[in-house]
Amino acid sequence: MKKEDFMKHLPIDAYGIMSTVREDGMPEARCIEFQFEENGKFYFATASNKEIYTQLLNNPKTAYTYMEPSGKTTVRITGIMKFIEDKDERKRVWDRLDPIVHKIHKTVESPTLVLMYMDNCECKMAYGLAQPKPVEDM
Repeated sequence: MKKEDFMKHLPIDAYGIMSTVREDGMPEARCIEFQFEENGKFYFATASNKEIYTQLLNNPKTAYTYMEPSGKTTVRITGIMKFIEDKDERKRVWDRLDPIVHKIHKTVESPTLVLMYMDNCECKMAYGLAQPKPVEDM
């Protein structure tokens, strides 16, 4: 499977499930909005007062799953979460975020705004209940 085909099934601003690891070693999953993909990196935003942030600081290994509403396709992404600290990079990413993030945080300088991306990603896609196929060119 090619990246272009995979990305057709992962819409910008899609709500999916991100899994992290709690301090006790158990998995934790929650809904989070995918923002955009760029050069094989998958971008997300959250708040520093949420458990997801603390869990990713402690263990940056994560997985994200999105199933399109009819259930015909599912995309899976696993990777390492990295946090964006550079001021210019934060501004560039901020400008591409869903307006709902802007409404919540008001400005890129918001002290609770966390901008992050999954890197070193392995991507797979499945049609229905079939075995997922890896994306070859991420």
